[in-house]
Parts: sequence; structure tokens; C-alpha cells
Amino acid sequence: MSTFPTPVPASITPALSLLKRRWSIYTPGELKKRRHKLAGAKYLISGLLPHRSISIFVGDSGLGKSPLLYQAALCVAAGIPFLGRPVSQGRVLYLDFENGLGDVDDLTDRLAQHLGLLKKPDDLLLWNFNDAPSNWQPSQLADMIRDAQPAWVIIDSLSAYSPDIEEKSSNVTRVYQELRKIIREVQTNVTVVHHLRKPSSKPEEAPASLQDDPHRWFLQARGTRQLVNGADVRIGVDENAIANFQTELDGKAAETAFVLGGFGRVRGKLAAVYVGRVFGEDGEPVGYRVLAGASLLFNSGQQTAYRDLPDTFSFTQAQRIYARGAQATTDFLKKCCNVGILSKAGREYRKVRVAEQAE
Repeated sequence: MSTFPTPVPASITPALSLLKRRWSIYTPGELKKRRHKLAGAKYLISGLLPHRSISIFVGDSGLGKSPLLYQAALCVAAGIPFLGRPVSQGRVLYLDFENGLGDVDDLTDRLAQHLGLLKKPDDLLLWNFNDAPSNWQPSQLADMIRDAQPAWVIIDSLSAYSPDIEEKSSNVTRVYQELRKIIREVQTNVTVVHHLRKPSSKPEEAPASLQDDPHRWFLQARGTRQLVNGADVRIGVDENAIANFQTELDGKAAETAFVLGGFGRVRGKLAAVYVGRVFGEDGEPVGYRVLAGASLLFNSGQQTAYRDLPDTFSFTQAQRIYARGAQATTDFLKKCCNVGILSKAGREYRKVRVAEQAE
């Protein structure tokens, strides 16, 4: 008996081609070509936001979600890296339901200066609920996006845009379906901002760590679980366990701000990173940078000792420079290895050069 598949009759081939065109059905090979034709690149923000996706950005109020997203919006609109990640340059429509016009203007001025931009890019489109037409309705969002043709839409916040969305899963499904329809039509990306519910005072109900167990951490999100589960990418902003630790980045004062992490529907867990808040000469925050290198030690004495170490050294040399006992020196060197700034081969230690990321 032959094991070869039965050939498709020639008379069926035209009908199959018509079917594909009418319903946008693809073979795996055609799908790959279609993806590259539509997106050009795989991500809007490399390793973080895939093209034509819905992402949810979750964090506690007052932690810095909006300033971080405004920085990301400026980076995409200007085509410069965001927290060290390459971006696909494109128009960004930021829909702000919570912050005032003056706050947004001042914030974007500081962020643009922090990013080294001579001017704020014209591809950053800012809409503010406080200054919206008096007859504006959420049902007009689709028309706004069709007119603006942005590569990225940010809705800050989701509950302000759709006040009943937290009540039941069917409301989430309806809103997400509307957003996915817009994504298909405009070939854009949508990020919605969401908040955490008030923390429990019971010790046994303490939240999981965003770094270690992001799936459990997102159970803190307000409303039904469908808000998180219905998104393609879930990004969390969590208070750093060593909050407000003072450090220095390229001669500028900085402090630990928060941890950024999460997971994607397909690609799984996103590697968590520490983010630092950078301050200007006037002592006011100007923007964010990823903490890397010795700044991850979160200890000024250990940072100084690490910088004083030669590129290659022995344990005895390290103990002399660190000026602590044997066990304390062992713990210090292990900590350096764990954050990726030292490697060990036999009895020799070697510094690992980790570039401080600029944006």
C-alpha cells in the first residue's frame, strides 16, 4: 500500500486559493511570510512587547508605572532603546485618563532630557481625558485609533477607560475583543495599565515575589482573573525589596525604584530586572535606567570594594581589599557571582564586565 498522500486535484486548487484570500487562512509557510510582511520586525520593544499584541501593565498606585510608560512611549516614538532594549520606531498614542496636562508636559520634558532628545518627537501623540471634547465617549476610541494610525496605543488606566471592566469576565472579554479588532484593522499594539487591589493585613496572604513566581504575583491584580489571562503579555512593576537604596549611575544620583518582570502567553517568564530612578541636579527624578553591574549589590561598601578589585584576583587579595573576615568575604564574592559581575575558575576570580544600560 502506498504511503504517499493523495494529490490535490487541480480543480480544487483555485477554490483553495480563493478560500485563503477570503478568510485569511494560511499554511505555516505562508503565515511566516505574512508575519514578516505585516510586522517587519518581531517586537515593538525587543523581548518585551511582540507586534500586534495586547499587553497588561500592572503595579501599585504611585510606584511609577505612568512615568515608566511615558519613557517607553518616547523611546518608541524616537526610535531609541528602552531600558537597553531595541525598539521598532513608530507613532505612539498615549491615552491618559488619570494625569493632568501640566503633569504630563513637565514629565515628558524631564524624560526627553534624560534620554538625550533635543525635542520631544512628533510621533508621540498625547491625549488627555481632562482636555477631551465634552461629548467624548469610550466608543469613539476605535475611530481615534483608525485616524491616528499608531504603532502603539497605551490606555492609562484600563479601569478609568472602562469602569465596569473589573466586575465580571464577560466585560473583559468584550473590551479585549474590541481591542483585538482594532489591532487587526490598524496593525497596532495595545497596552493597558491596571492596578493592584489593596494588600491583605494577614501574613499568610502575603503576595508572591514577582521575580520568583510572576503567575502568583499577578493574582493581586484588581478584578477578575480574565484581565490578566486575556492579555498576550503580562508585565508587572513591584516595589524593590531594597527600596530607595541610594546609588550612582555615570555620575548621576540614583535610587532603586522597582523590579520589572512578568510572563508572556507563549514565551513564558520574562527575566526580571531592577530599575533605578535617576535624579537631576535639582534633586528631582528625571527618568529610569536598568541597574546593572556593581549597582546590583545594593550595598555601598561592597560596591566600593568591587570597584577596587583588580580584573583578576585571588581570595586572599579580595579579603585584603574587602577588609572583612573569611566568611564575610566568601559571602561577598558569592553575591558578586550571583548577580553576574564575577566569575570563578578554580581559585581565580575574574570580573565580568556588564555595561550599565543607558536608557
